Amino acid sequence: MAITRIYLDDDALRRTMTISGVHTEQDAVNLALRFFSMHATAADLEHPIHTRTANAS
Repeated sequence: MAITRIYLDDDALRRTMTISGVHTEQDAVNLALRFFSMHATAADLEHPIHTRTANAS
């Protein structure tokens, strides 16, 4: 596991912790990353979500 210093959206972090029931910020981030990556589709791998939303505006 890598140690990474990042800036997080405090509101999104609090919501994630409340919804999931985890008690640490690290657990919330790891859970969110696992959830996001597990729900990705083949299309997401070919055309990442951030590029599709950026091109839509």
